[in-house]
Amino acid sequence: MKRKLIIAAAALLSCGSIMAQPTSWSEPQLLIKAEHGLMAPTWSPDGSLLAVTGDNFVGIWVSQADGTGLRQVSQAPGAGYQMRWESNQEIMSTPYSIENQKRMTRIERVNVATGKAQVVAPATRDLKRSAVAGATDVLQIMLDEPQNATTRVAALSDYAGKWVINPALSPDGTKIAFQIVTKGLFVCNADGSNLVSLGKGSHATWLPDSRNLMMTRIADDGHRFTSSDIYCVNVDSGNAFNITASSDIIPVTIALSPDGTKLALDNDTDGAIYIINLNY
Repeated sequence: MKRKLIIAAAALLSCGSIMAQPTSWSEPQLLIKAEHGLMAPTWSPDGSLLAVTGDNFVGIWVSQADGTGLRQVSQAPGAGYQMRWESNQEIMSTPYSIENQKRMTRIERVNVATGKAQVVAPATRDLKRSAVAGATDVLQIMLDEPQNATTRVAALSDYAGKWVINPALSPDGTKIAFQIVTKGLFVCNADGSNLVSLGKGSHATWLPDSRNLMMTRIADDGHRFTSSDIYCVNVDSGNAFNITASSDIIPVTIALSPDGTKLALDNDTDGAIYIINLNY
């Protein structure tokens, strides 16, 4: 009996490993289309709502997970840049204003039901974005000092002088995926150790298992994006597979729902939001 239990447990662990990556997926389906461009989708913690921003990160809109009920909850310039859900009812945003020809950025908490914004931190020229993300240590440096992170984090010293952008903490808090400008996508432990290059890639979003992620691989001609595909990558092995090989969309920013079953993306071709359904 004991041996049977051990075998059963091993089988379950094996299935868990296999189920960590999607086994099939749908073609991208139109989810939200507006009169203006939409970008940078992000899911609420329970996956019931989706927030998006407009061109140049102006304003914030919120819809139901199925794309219905789109409503604007902020009109502020910069509000959608690195916006983050603080709860299912509130979004932390970092809008800016121009004062005496200087860009001043503040932190606001936006109620998605009422659209009312509460100032959390007053406008400053030196905003600490880690205050929005609740980050510490290495992630905090990446958020607050993207231009200095490769100098301040010892493991990144080979890339000193390059900017670090789009850091994303894994769901279990143990890893950070991030881009080094012109060098591609990397993953390291939360303390900066065990740096691994994943090659060309951007805008990582983690799968729930914290071992796999989705990323975009974008091509451009120096003026505009010419093509892009979404890849699922295992961060331990580096193995990657393309889930949009048969599509002509140009995804830029992507966001995986908390349960890992829906991938929202902005399409540079038409400025609309699409969704890909994932099966495991």
